[in-house]
Amino acid sequence: MNSTAATLMVGIDLRTLVRRRWVLGATLAGLVFLAIVAVIAAGQSGQTRADTLQSNGASLVLIGGLVVAVGLGGGAFSRDASSGYLGLLVGSGATPSRVGAVRLIARLVALVGIFAIWGVGMQMASLALGRGLDGALAVHTLAWVVNCALVLCASAALASVIGPVAAGVFGLMVFVCAQAVVNLKADLDQGAISRGSQSFVDSVYSVLPRAIVSPMLADLQRRGHAGPAAPDMNINGLVVVVPASRLIDLLWTLLWILIFAALATYGVRRRQL
Repeated sequence: MNSTAATLMVGIDLRTLVRRRWVLGATLAGLVFLAIVAVIAAGQSGQTRADTLQSNGASLVLIGGLVVAVGLGGGAFSRDASSGYLGLLVGSGATPSRVGAVRLIARLVALVGIFAIWGVGMQMASLALGRGLDGALAVHTLAWVVNCALVLCASAALASVIGPVAAGVFGLMVFVCAQAVVNLKADLDQGAISRGSQSFVDSVYSVLPRAIVSPMLADLQRRGHAGPAAPDMNINGLVVVVPASRLIDLLWTLLWILIFAALATYGVRRRQL
């Protein structure tokens, strides 16, 4: 299969995805939520107005983003494999690995598209509130594209061999572990846990993927206004703030995304199509 055919397959998958009711519903629900947030923030002023928009925007990309990532990743293969569509693609000349890669790319593009729509909605809300474009919120949205891509690819890796529900749970567990690793590292660095656990924390931090934390989220948590996106952490009487991610953290998590993507494409080769 040449690149033109692969591009065509990606386009067909994308067209199918955008027609699914749950994808449209999730996207529109996010925009409606942002409109409600903008109305609430309009009755506020100063820093409170900015915090309301930013904290609720962070909550949207956390909860909505994870829902979309799990849905796209966990449902990447089972439906079309059981209907025989994937087998038809393989029978037409595409290799199973190419089919897996194309479907994963289509879902990643759909994820980015949904975040782009939400991101535009956030910026429009910021403009309507007289705050201008919110660069910090845009950076946070990009950071969560990476986090949700990790969840999507992890879910797809397991979905290539088992059912969508278990695959989605696995994707969520990968994110929980990635967030826990970052939280543990912050606890250790800020003296909230014993130095005796340093070897364990450093080991898991060096191996496992890391959740990406934006400067905006770190600032909101420091001031106690992050909401569900970054609740206050009080460990042994010490308030811990998770710092913003570094470039090395981003690169490490991107490597894990590639690993899970490779496992997804390999898993399709082992699946009955």
